Amino acid sequence: MKKIIALAVVLSLFPFAASAALKKSVRSGKHVKAAAVLQDLAPAGRKNPLPDGGWFTWQFAKKPKLGTAIVKVQVFDKAGNRAKPYDIIGESGMPSMPYHDSGPVKFQLNKKGDYLLPVDLVMPGEWQVVIRVRKDKKEIYAGKVLFTI
Repeated sequence: MKKIIALAVVLSLFPFAASAALKKSVRSGKHVKAAAVLQDLAPAGRKNPLPDGGWFTWQFAKKPKLGTAIVKVQVFDKAGNRAKPYDIIGESGMPSMPYHDSGPVKFQLNKKGDYLLPVDLVMPGEWQVVIRVRKDKKEIYAGKVLFTI
């Protein structure tokens, strides 16, 4: 009897475990595999190490306020030289309202070699920006930062 109850409990938890491994993109309606754990990003302007020995920094172009804020990411190789072999994907939204997030948006590379992402901050409260780094179509890093407007 105990085995049957234990099996019933395990099977009832299976849908929750399966759904935790998938994230539904609000915009596309498709399920995409989510990173196992979103790391907390280092403070603005500080190094975030990448698995291949390089690193990146992030910061807002100006202090975020209501309206559009620009997130700037700079990527460096092991030697400290600017690097551009990555696709940087950003997501933004309010953690308290997850169905209104931006969905994945590719950072745009400017002439200086900075990756830029506009973030629309439409109301006061706690906001989150997620930065995903991909190389050869494989995600090698995912991190988040929380901030308040």
